[in-house]
Amino acid sequence: MAANGTVPAGDRQQTHAVCVPFRAQGHVTPMVKLAKVLYCRGFHVTFVNTEYNHRRLIRTRGPVTVAGLPGFRFACPSPTPTPRRTRPRSATPP
Repeated sequence: MAANGTVPAGDRQQTHAVCVPFRAQGHVTPMVKLAKVLYCRGFHVTFVNTEYNHRRLIRTRGPVTVAGLPGFRFACPSPTPTPRRTRPRSATPP
């Protein structure tokens, strides 16, 4: 990818869109639809998703949803460990 956010496509440049949906029910499918519209308009698309939501997307919409299209890719970053919350110690009476 070039520094200006374009991806070479033969002898012309393609604009690159990165789609990152909010990780809640009802946000992933509309974002996939938007990503496909952008792809059809000539954008190179990277769709960032969690492993969990990616599996749900395949289960509900079928593997054709994530079938390999040139210039359209799905990315699932490795999960970062969530810091464990420690309970505050209660003050012990003297």
